[in-house]
Amino acid sequence: MIYVIGSGLSGIAAAVALIKRGYRPTILDVGLNPGNEASALKARLASVEPEAWTPDDIELVKRTGPASLSGIPQKLTFGSDFAYRDIDAATSALLDNASIRRSFARGGFSNVWGAVIQEFPSEEFLRWPVTPGQLSPHYSAVQELMCSSSGPFIRPSSQARAFYTDMLRKRPELERNGIRFAYPRLAVRSSDGGPEKGCRRCGLCLYGCPYDSISAAGVILERLIREGAVSHVPDVVVDRVSSNSGGVRVEGRSATGRGPCSFEGSAVFIAAGLLESARIILNSTAAKTGCRTSLRVHTSDIFTLPILRYRSVSHITTERLHTLCQMVMNIDDPGITRHPVHLQLYGYNDLYPEILARRVGPLSRFLKPLLQHLSERLFVAFGYLHSEISSAIRFRPAVSSSGKLSIEGEENPESRHVARAIARKLLRNRHFLRAVPVTPQVKFDLPGGGIRSGGCFPMCSTPRELETDLWGRVPDLPGIHLVDSSVLPTIPAGPLAFTVMANAHRIASECPIAYGK
Repeated sequence: MIYVIGSGLSGIAAAVALIKRGYRPTILDVGLNPGNEASALKARLASVEPEAWTPDDIELVKRTGPASLSGIPQKLTFGSDFAYRDIDAATSALLDNASIRRSFARGGFSNVWGAVIQEFPSEEFLRWPVTPGQLSPHYSAVQELMCSSSGPFIRPSSQARAFYTDMLRKRPELERNGIRFAYPRLAVRSSDGGPEKGCRRCGLCLYGCPYDSISAAGVILERLIREGAVSHVPDVVVDRVSSNSGGVRVEGRSATGRGPCSFEGSAVFIAAGLLESARIILNSTAAKTGCRTSLRVHTSDIFTLPILRYRSVSHITTERLHTLCQMVMNIDDPGITRHPVHLQLYGYNDLYPEILARRVGPLSRFLKPLLQHLSERLFVAFGYLHSEISSAIRFRPAVSSSGKLSIEGEENPESRHVARAIARKLLRNRHFLRAVPVTPQVKFDLPGGGIRSGGCFPMCSTPRELETDLWGRVPDLPGIHLVDSSVLPTIPAGPLAFTVMANAHRIASECPIAYGK
């Protein structure tokens, strides 16, 4: 028996690779679902076209969670916070100036991800034991798995097209200044295929996709279960793993209090997410490494920057559009930082008037027409920085038999300097952009708040202690493979999910498995 711990994007990528090798893996996870109310709401919306949705259901779906330090509300799924719900208080991390979450949901954080897919730049692999060429076929396999836009792109909004056209006229000038832009690749089904519906540009991307057009690990898992390609055992919190000459052992317990459980097999692929994977491995190696082990985590710091277009686009508030990332921008300026900075630009959505109203405060009701006008010109850029210039985060085992982690974040002043310098650079290029960045409104989150972190067990050519080899194996734990972001040697400024999935697919496709099926 082969086990995959976790049902998020990396776990599903590993499971699919194992299926191709002829195995039928068993996926272990807690498997939280959104709940009856959210599931019923999604079913009602999915059963008809957007024109038939009722105002009451639209109001229900457009609920959000608390705002982060940057002022951006937490993204829910049909009003449910199940993707973030921590059901195991005994092992909840102790956070000090950090914002790193774990997910016990079926499908993990893919229930709320932004769906931007982008390969790592080739220079990022200089510190990897794997080359871009070795990863290339796995990028292709993952793209096919996610039904991403290998065919027609999801049509950008008229606002995004106008912005793109303005910049296109000044592309030579922008590129001379190190500013490059493009429409993003999105893991979204662009057209109908059999019973599966393509994107309807209904504008609900930030609340949940009724038609599952946005690729999500939980949807793929349901298909694999229906096809009999995998087994799925939910209600399992894994605490530790071990290996011996006969195979591997997984020890855990019921998430609902029904007692301990254990599983034995020939190999284990750990895709539990950064926090849970760290807790499992530290628990599993505590006898050898001791309780004072400290893990350094690589993270990509995030900042937000409002950008106001010179001109608005008529009818954007009533346009049929998607509200995922509309454009990506990479800024390469060695005078600011040796690493490129990645921006994801989000155009109009109905949250903007609300966010602006909160910023203005009590005056918002008198300024409603003005705020609406500003919303129609507004893009919000989510900026990401390379891990080498971002905050420092440490994981340490707390004094607890449960494996609870203590997480400490230390802000890097350089990251804030770089973010503000990028804002000023865009301001200097405003005539080429035909847009003005609102530089005083640069906002930062806590270390780890960008949800792009990893590398606490980095892959190395010659791993030592808690480093991993090119198959994601920690020394002295044969048959146990880490396949999520925890093994990435570096964290660049761009999106992680595509590369994390490709690497998980590579490990599960090519690693040696010593025992039978």
